[in-house]
Amino acid sequence: MKAVVLSAVNALVIADVEKPRPGTKECLVKVLACGICGTDRHIYHGEYPSTKPVILGHEFGGVIEEVGPSSKFKVGQVVSVDPNIVCGKCVDCQAGRTAFCPKLTALGVNINGGLAEYVLTPDTQIYPVSDGLNPLHLAFIEPLACSIRGLDLANLKGGEKVAVLGGGVIGLLVVQLAKLAGAVEIILITRQKFRRDVALKIGATRVIDPNSEDVNTAVTNMDVVFECAGAVETFQQAQNIARRGGSVIVLGLTAADVTLEVNPFNIVVNELRIQGSFLNPLTQGRAAELVESGKLNLDILISKVVDLAGVQAILDAPPAEGEIKYIACP
Repeated sequence: MKAVVLSAVNALVIADVEKPRPGTKECLVKVLACGICGTDRHIYHGEYPSTKPVILGHEFGGVIEEVGPSSKFKVGQVVSVDPNIVCGKCVDCQAGRTAFCPKLTALGVNINGGLAEYVLTPDTQIYPVSDGLNPLHLAFIEPLACSIRGLDLANLKGGEKVAVLGGGVIGLLVVQLAKLAGAVEIILITRQKFRRDVALKIGATRVIDPNSEDVNTAVTNMDVVFECAGAVETFQQAQNIARRGGSVIVLGLTAADVTLEVNPFNIVVNELRIQGSFLNPLTQGRAAELVESGKLNLDILISKVVDLAGVQAILDAPPAEGEIKYIACP
């Protein structure tokens, strides 16, 4: 089978590899769609820890091609796959903090993932969806699950003023989730006009171009600020525009070695809550149900669909103007 294999930092090949066979309580999933994520770029460039060689891709779903002994699934089922495999037995797993499991192993990061024609998947990671679901929407379920985790941590009750820093796929999913949660003001802040225009179509009440407006004066007293850009500048802006007693939910991922200065005085006197949001603990099923519900506009977020041979050019280039989501269809 064909697969996108990362053999070393900045060394990517489209290779012919052996098609796996499922073992006990495993399925072989024929990949229908796999999202190309910013984390994939970080892994490719050595900015996020991973095992090598490895087949990349952690935002995927497909149709079950073959089932192993004792599997509870059936050939032909369309499924979403949660890439984050955990032990289910440790203190953190038992408490629902599965992202902290010391045995966490991720498809597409530590073991072979979805940028391939087929993926070997444990039963524990599989979430069936309806046969009629647009296959491209399978690529949104994992990033949506991560976004739902951020909304859970924000604990929106309705009526809040929300700002979203960053107009990539996570930021634009958060805009839609905040709208569904009843936020009365949703401000999307991003440099790209195309992304600002999309945000207004899917629920943002206002958009800001940080190149033409000073974010720190144009946006103030936000109840919750979602940092979705993964940049030092936006992390600092998030603290400045949150109200006293407000929350900053950090979903954006920087390179692992990035550091910055923090003013503890401001955090204390403003009782500012800064909360990281990591992975998708116990939210994959909810994300699959929400995608199936049709309540989200996902088609507007799709920038381009490529085959496996087109993946490297996307990872080699910086995010392009107007890019939101690239999807690979093996």
